[in-house]
Amino acid sequence: MFEPKLLIIAGSDSCGGAGLQADIKTATAHKVYSSAVITSLTAQNTRKVYAIQDVSVDFLRQQIEVVLDDIEFDAIKIGMLSSLEIINCVTQALKTKFKKIPIVLDPVMVATSGDVLLQKNAIESLKKNLINKTKIITPNIDEAEILSGMKIKNLSDMREASSIIKNYGCDAVLIKGGHLNFTDGKVHSLLLDDEDDFYLVSNKKVGTKDIHGTGCTLASAIASNLAKKHDIIASVRKANDYVYRCVSSNIKAGKGSLVLKHW
Repeated sequence: MFEPKLLIIAGSDSCGGAGLQADIKTATAHKVYSSAVITSLTAQNTRKVYAIQDVSVDFLRQQIEVVLDDIEFDAIKIGMLSSLEIINCVTQALKTKFKKIPIVLDPVMVATSGDVLLQKNAIESLKKNLINKTKIITPNIDEAEILSGMKIKNLSDMREASSIIKNYGCDAVLIKGGHLNFTDGKVHSLLLDDEDDFYLVSNKKVGTKDIHGTGCTLASAIASNLAKKHDIIASVRKANDYVYRCVSSNIKAGKGSLVLKHW
């Protein structure tokens, strides 16, 4: 019997709404076995990120190598990579596996609270060394603006930005439109797939408050679907539907942003 397995490489969220904790919850909800490699520890709650402590590069490399030596994964989800050294370490450690395992990259640069999570000198390395190894990258509007070098105000801008980002060498790009206000009151994301076709992925907008962990959850859901051997379009649409259900059943866990009900 086929049992899909997902490797998660990301930072820990001490309040449990995003990061590795959200990734593991998402994989479990999809009935996918997950392993977790920690890149960074954060001291954060639903209101803000108070501190970030990266693991050592040697220990990070060892985490990746020992699980890859033992387990055959069907997909890899990469989240928070906070420094140039960590990006380069992950790139090197995964080098021999890139062609075999589909990688979903969530380029975590800015937290829901507005805190910057990726050092500026790491962005160029992300563009040159990691994006070209991924099956799909899933930036939000802020991250897509940083990666594309342009302002994004509407769907036309999203199309242009996704083409720029895809030129870095990834198979597909999903720009999440949750930070834009569309005139029809919906949330629209734009998928540029591996055949250079555009697809609109839409749903109703749920409330007006910030929701903590939607980006991590969406990327992990896409990775879980890819691990189950769905194609890229089906993986994105199924993941979007899943996140919509989680957002619709949100939880007021703390005093800040709402969190998802992953189950």
